[in-house]
Amino acid sequence: MRFRDDRRAAALQVGAILLLGFLVIGLSLYQSTVVPDQNERVEFNHNQQVQESLQDVRNGILRTAAAERTSPTTVPLGTRYPTRIVAVNPPPSSGRLATDSGGAVTLVNATAVNDETADYWNGTNRSYASQRLTYDPDYSVYQNAPRTVYDDTVLYNEFDGGSRAVTGQLLLEGNLIYVVALNGSLGRSGTQAVSVSPTPVSASDRTVAVNGSDIDIEVDTDLPEDEWERLLEDQYESNGGRIAGNASGVTVSGGTLTVDLVSNRTYRLRMAKVGVGTGITDTTERYLTVVDGADSVTTGGTRRIVLEVRDGYNNPVSGVTVDAAVDGEGSIPPSEQETVSDGDGRVVYEYDAPDSSTGGIVTDRLNFTFDTPADRPDFSGEEPESVRINVTVVASGGGGGGGAGPNAIIDTFDDRDLSEYTGNTGVFDVGNQQLRSEGSGRIYSNVGDGLDNYPSRGDTIQFEYENQQGNVGRFQFGLDDGGSGGYQLVMNAGQPLTLEKRGTGKSSTASGTLQQNTNYVIEIEWGPGSDIVATAYEQNADGTKGTQVSSVTLGDNRDDSGGIGFSVGGAGNVFDEVILV
Repeated sequence: MRFRDDRRAAALQVGAILLLGFLVIGLSLYQSTVVPDQNERVEFNHNQQVQESLQDVRNGILRTAAAERTSPTTVPLGTRYPTRIVAVNPPPSSGRLATDSGGAVTLVNATAVNDETADYWNGTNRSYASQRLTYDPDYSVYQNAPRTVYDDTVLYNEFDGGSRAVTGQLLLEGNLIYVVALNGSLGRSGTQAVSVSPTPVSASDRTVAVNGSDIDIEVDTDLPEDEWERLLEDQYESNGGRIAGNASGVTVSGGTLTVDLVSNRTYRLRMAKVGVGTGITDTTERYLTVVDGADSVTTGGTRRIVLEVRDGYNNPVSGVTVDAAVDGEGSIPPSEQETVSDGDGRVVYEYDAPDSSTGGIVTDRLNFTFDTPADRPDFSGEEPESVRINVTVVASGGGGGGGAGPNAIIDTFDDRDLSEYTGNTGVFDVGNQQLRSEGSGRIYSNVGDGLDNYPSRGDTIQFEYENQQGNVGRFQFGLDDGGSGGYQLVMNAGQPLTLEKRGTGKSSTASGTLQQNTNYVIEIEWGPGSDIVATAYEQNADGTKGTQVSSVTLGDNRDDSGGIGFSVGGAGNVFDEVILV
């Protein structure tokens, strides 16, 4: 036998070597292609999870701004790859979540409708610094992963080729301007999950009415103009919104977004400051305003005065001492002359009118300030930290109809009681010593039963009025015991005054229009002839009549005396200080 020619063993060796080579090549291909593809999918899915978590963070910040409650959210900074038996994974991916400077939001030319609040919101540009919250991933394979940023109510992704919003915006919705400033220092890196707990620094659901001839919103931003146009498109004037000029009213230049709002309209301003991480700075008192004031009080009467200390975000500040003084014949008890603002930022005083007037009509000046003292000679009440309320002391009438004379009270709602009225009393609230509607309905007085005085022909009736929500309000007078007959003055935002003889269809309409969220003094000259003249004046800061806005005359002499009534088409109608002048 010739063993030298038997090559079977060599063939086995060659086959083993080839098989090993295929395995090595296969593992190499698996390591170089399959593993990266699978890991990229893991990283992509993780990035989507992070974006969902950051949307929750964004929503938590906005909830905290409104509800003053912490809303924690967990954000997974990194991720791990699936366990592999024969292939090799890179180290777990990581990420960094941190705050950095986001610039500021500036409100341009905004003036408050409320006179006292306008001492602070006086048209001066107000800027509010805000941080951005950013997430930067450090992936091994997913190289085009975006940087995700929360800034100015918007969550967006930054790519090498541009930026794209993930959420909508809440900066402007209809007539609501919403500013939420983010404050604090947060910096977390690694692979683990971190909890983000927004903290309310200055938060509430309060809105302040502002207007102006040229209000703008300016925002430092990294989003391009076309993206802001997309986000704000539904707020264009052509779409029923308040952005003037539609797309031309949204511009980004030099990293600043400018939103041009429709002029001479009333806007609701809502603001908050929310903190994350450490180094959160508190707010301080910026201005004092009136929550419940007084224009007139009967001799010997008492009137509750409520003021509120607010910060630059229009939210209450507690623990601030407010000094009070009276320049006149009335008084505030000494124990109340230095009062500390409560948890709602409020201070409450009781003003005691003099028992009698030494010189006819008396006007007391009530001074309040947290920049003491309140009785300093140069006190004017025009400073943001100060308030002056002018109160007219009027004689109490005899309760009958007619002949009460000037400066006699009909109803100031100081008693917080509607027992003198019949009708939908549940629709109205008088808890703050004003008659405020909470829905649609009507109330009317019974003649000679309960009110201090009742008007008659020859009298001039005066009352204060504000339309806060655009629903029609009506003041009625000369009513009989069943609430029928008489006349009514119709007041509707955006329309002139209308004076009507009830039940006949006879009416007369004035020129000039009333505006929403504006305080008016309304006067009705009832005769003594057949003409009835109603005039609306803007109310000055001291409660007196200002510029005449609208006036209407109705010729009718069918009713000469009677009760009064209030009829409203919805919430937000405010009546106060119904007197004879």
